[in-house]
Amino acid sequence: MFRFSAHTIAAGLLLPALCVTLFSGCSKGNDSGKTMDKLFTTRKSDLMIGTLLRGTVNAKKKHKLFPEASYPNNLIWIEKENTSVKKGDVVIRFETQQLLDEIEENRENLETQKKNLEVTKEEKRILLSENQSSLRVSSDTVESAEEDYARYYKYDGKKAKDDMVNKVESSELALEKAEEEYRNKQDEINSTIYDNEAAKERALDDLEQKKNTVDQREQEYENARFQLKIFKKYTYPNTLTSKKNQLEQAQLNHEKVLVSTASRVIQKDEEIARDENRISRVETELERLESYLPMMEIKAPEDGILVYGDADETYRQNTEITVGMECYKNQVLATIPEMDNLIVNFDIPEQFRHRINAGAKVIITPDSLPSLKINGAVDTIAVVPVNQISWDTTSPKIYTSTITLDQQNKQLVSGMSVQIEIVDEVITDAINIPVEAVFEEDGEYFVYIEDGDSPKKQIVSLGKSNDQYVHVTEGLKEGEKIYLYSPYNLEASE
Repeated sequence: MFRFSAHTIAAGLLLPALCVTLFSGCSKGNDSGKTMDKLFTTRKSDLMIGTLLRGTVNAKKKHKLFPEASYPNNLIWIEKENTSVKKGDVVIRFETQQLLDEIEENRENLETQKKNLEVTKEEKRILLSENQSSLRVSSDTVESAEEDYARYYKYDGKKAKDDMVNKVESSELALEKAEEEYRNKQDEINSTIYDNEAAKERALDDLEQKKNTVDQREQEYENARFQLKIFKKYTYPNTLTSKKNQLEQAQLNHEKVLVSTASRVIQKDEEIARDENRISRVETELERLESYLPMMEIKAPEDGILVYGDADETYRQNTEITVGMECYKNQVLATIPEMDNLIVNFDIPEQFRHRINAGAKVIITPDSLPSLKINGAVDTIAVVPVNQISWDTTSPKIYTSTITLDQQNKQLVSGMSVQIEIVDEVITDAINIPVEAVFEEDGEYFVYIEDGDSPKKQIVSLGKSNDQYVHVTEGLKEGEKIYLYSPYNLEASE
C-alpha cells in the first residue's frame, strides 16, 4: 500500500498560501480529543488548480549606475547600500589623480608640439627666402650664359672673324706694297750708275732693308691667314660650343635648384603636416581625457534607494562591490529602481509552458510578508527558451517572463523574493480532501473514514489536485470524517 501523492495525478500545482486561504473552512479542527488533528471533515469548497513558481520583485524602470569612461576606473567611494538618495547626489567616486596627471602631461605636450610647429613654420619661411635667393642666382646664371652665348654667336665671333679677315687683307696689302717698293728699289739700282761705291753700298743696304721688309710682311700675311684658318676651324666652333655648354650647364643647375628647392619645401610641408597631426592627436587625447573628468563622479539620476550590483543579472554571481576595486566600462555598480512601478520577474520551466499564457491571473506572496497577497497577471513570456544556467547547455530550459501588478503596494520593494500562484482552473462546489488522506493499492485509491470507533476503508475516484488537496469525484459525501494517516500503521507501531 502506498500513500497517495499529488504528483501521481496529472494536475497543476497550487501554492500553499493560496490553499490555506481557499480552504480555511476545510480545517482539521472539527473533532475533539486525541484525534482532533488526525481527522478531516469533508465539505464542499472551491479547488483552485494552478502552478507554483518563484520570482523576484523588480522595478520596471531602473537606473543603472556604471562607469562610462574607457579608462581605469578605480572605485574610491560609494554610498552605502540601501541608502535613500536624492536626484543629483554624488553616489560613486573614482580615483582621479592618474587622470589629472595624464591631462597635465598632455597639456604640456600640446604646448611643446605647438611651439615645434611654430619653429617649423619659421624654418619654412626662411627656407622659402633661401630658395628665392638660390633660384634668383641660378636664373641669373642662366640668363648671363644665354646672353654670353648669343653675344658671341651674333656679335663677338663674327667681329673676331671680320678682324682677322681685315688683318689678312691689310697684311696682304702691306706685303704687296713692300714687294713693290723692293722691286722699285731694285729697278732703281739697276738703272742707276753710281759715282762711288759708298752710294752704291747705301743703295744696296736700302734694298736689303726692303727685302727684309718684304719677308716680314710676307710672314705677317702668312700668320694672319693661319690665324684666320685656325679661328674658322677651331677657335670659333670651340668657343661657341663652350659657351653653349656653359648655357646648358647653367640651365641644368637651374633645374636642379628648382627640384631641390621644391623638394625642401615639400619636406618642410610634410614636417608641418606631421606636427599638425601630432597636435591634432594630442588635442583629441586631451579632449578625451578631459571628458572623463566629470565621469569620475556618478550622480543619482532620480530619487530612490541605492542597491549594489545589477538586479537583472539573476543567473550570474554579482561581483562584490568594494572600495579599491577596478571597474571596467559599463560595469553596473549600483541600481536605483523606481519603486512606484514594480513588476515581478520569473521563469517558466519548459514543461509548464503549455499551461501558462499571457494574461493568466496571478497571486503574489512575498516570502518576508506571507500574509500579504497581491493580485496580478502574466504580462510577457519569452518566445524562445534559454538555458537556466546560461553557460551550461545541459541545464533546464526556461522562458523568462514578467508579471504586472493590479495595484502597486508600498510594502513591496525591488529585490524581494516572492511565491507566484498562477491560476489555471477553479473547480467549484466540490469535495476536496488533503492529499495525505489518500492511499493507493493495486491501482485503486482509497481513504479511511471514521465508522463508529473503528476506521473503514473507502474506495474513491479522484479528479484533479494541487499540492495540498485533491478533488474526490466519487466515494465520499459531505460531512464524513476521514483519517489523515493510516490508522492500522499507527496501531501496529503502538
